[in-house]
Amino acid sequence: MTDHGAPIVDAERADVLDALRAFAVLGIFISHVPDFSGFTFMSETERAAGDRFGANELLDPLLHFLIQGKFVSLFSLLFGIGFAVQLESAVRGSRNFARHFARRQAILLVIGLAHALIWYGDILKDYALIGLALIVTARWSTAAIGLAAASVLVLRIVWPLIMWTLFAGAAPLATDADPSGAFAALAQTFAGTDPLATFAANLELLRFKALQMLYDGKAVSILGMFLLGAYIGKRRLYRDLQAHSGLFGRVFVICAPLGVVGNALLVAIGPVTPAFPPSPSWVAQQTLAAVAVPLMTLGYATGFAWLWSKNNGSYLRAIGPAGRTALTTYVSQTLVGVFVFYGIGLGLHGSADLAACVAFAVPVFVAQCAIATLWLKHFRFGPLEWLWRRATYGTPLPMLRRSQAVA
Repeated sequence: MTDHGAPIVDAERADVLDALRAFAVLGIFISHVPDFSGFTFMSETERAAGDRFGANELLDPLLHFLIQGKFVSLFSLLFGIGFAVQLESAVRGSRNFARHFARRQAILLVIGLAHALIWYGDILKDYALIGLALIVTARWSTAAIGLAAASVLVLRIVWPLIMWTLFAGAAPLATDADPSGAFAALAQTFAGTDPLATFAANLELLRFKALQMLYDGKAVSILGMFLLGAYIGKRRLYRDLQAHSGLFGRVFVICAPLGVVGNALLVAIGPVTPAFPPSPSWVAQQTLAAVAVPLMTLGYATGFAWLWSKNNGSYLRAIGPAGRTALTTYVSQTLVGVFVFYGIGLGLHGSADLAACVAFAVPVFVAQCAIATLWLKHFRFGPLEWLWRRATYGTPLPMLRRSQAVA
């Protein structure tokens, strides 16, 4: 057998992971639509003028409480679980996992960079680069990976203090030296119809996002959740949900209430805490986020798993196909968002309040679930999933289900 390996077959796939991945992609899309639409970068006056139903005042804190940071964190957790699943498959097949995974990440990086040229908010390139760190853990014990996850998550907790110390030791910064102003100004370019200006603004925003990943510790958070997911995958907790339902229930009872309290506090202090330059209040906010967001994420994950175990998935299975084609689903959401809201598309930038953003995101996701369900009746993979696997394995890979049957 070649050390390129072979794709994970249907029998090895845990349906709950597909459904949970789809749930994560939905949350990410809801959090991104205000960025696509320009709502995120509006002034308070512009928001009030466009608030047709008076919903912003309710939805803004609610979306921050329920969604902000939690679903990227959940997606990262699932990436780590996927790493463990692939590692287990490679060990069974006596394959060179490090070479295979590095190639897989390299292909993901290419896809991510192409996606980033369309939209600055891409997370695929970040996953591709940060995920390479998982290779060194391939031969680690489950306990060692768990310890590494805990260590990185603790580093994330102290990261704001590190940033504050570094900036405090540099030249004094003016209190109005906040790059968010430049960020918002560049984002307004997307309302225009000049594709070259849109492209240039997107490239500059990519630079801002890269700096932000380091400044606020998002890169550390992603690595921590990758490792935590790898630990969960190593323990194979996703394989038999019934057997682990008690564990899921205990984790949920601990994490969900603490996550609710922590994120409620974040909603309260977030609007009055400047993001830059770092200050003691910013350190307190970010330290709280480093604890509250992962707790809420684990609350979501274990609550979802517990619900699944009670009725074997039942109604939750309906979103599974969008999770099986998560890469295609995620990228196509960007294409839809850019087409509908940017000036180079339908030009609805700046016209949607939060209620309209949510009302747009949910039906688009429902349509994606329906399309993915129909697609997977005839094809083995989503379009981008097939491209990713074909480039990774370097061998012919049947796309049609009937081709698989003939083979």
